[in-house]
Amino acid sequence: MSSRNNEAPQCANTNRASIENNLAGNIDMNIVAKTDFNFHGVMLTPVNNVPGIWLTSADVAKALGYKSTKSISNLFSQYEDEFSQGMTMVIESVTNGINGSSRRMKVRVFSLRSAHLIAMFARTPVAKEFRRWVLDILDREVTQSPIAKQFTDEELCQLCWLWRHATGMAGYMMDVEPILTAAEHRLAPAYVSYPKDTIFNRNKVRRMLERETMHIGVDHRTEDNWRVLRNLRIPELH
Repeated sequence: MSSRNNEAPQCANTNRASIENNLAGNIDMNIVAKTDFNFHGVMLTPVNNVPGIWLTSADVAKALGYKSTKSISNLFSQYEDEFSQGMTMVIESVTNGINGSSRRMKVRVFSLRSAHLIAMFARTPVAKEFRRWVLDILDREVTQSPIAKQFTDEELCQLCWLWRHATGMAGYMMDVEPILTAAEHRLAPAYVSYPKDTIFNRNKVRRMLERETMHIGVDHRTEDNWRVLRNLRIPELH
């Protein structure tokens, strides 16, 4: 029983608002018109057919004043561990040739938040201005969103642990209940009813937290406080 209590989380302050949940579709990332992406005369074209606002590495390179996309690839490779899952991805792009033929190629794209991070590592003269421009776009996006998020990732992490401990406590009560019943203890009825009565709400909260944390990637190797999601992303309680 003590093993359930040995997880005392101190959620790291990721300082990352959960509004970045673009892949989950919880926020309309297209609120900012896709024609409104002109940075210092460089027209940037958000990727089509992808939920949210994503820029290709070629566009980010142009905006930052690099001559080649390779500069962006090098920056990403050098600081890849700084990018969390959901900030960047590789998609397949189809380009049309002169003779009408099409060519498929893999292209790395960046969310606005990861484009800002790339610009943090860039050393070009316009990098500072580009960072400010990206933040302006993100600010407008949040202001105009009808369902802007209320919780930071740190707060979501803490709520996930609260759910985890409530679920663990219900399990403790189920374990102790037979002993209390045998001893005719006055709390025995509560230890029978509470775990059963709270299953519905605990399942409902689990689904809400699972939805709000879809942008957080975890697996069996995750060691930070987001390991709690391994318990959250399980079949419902019965």
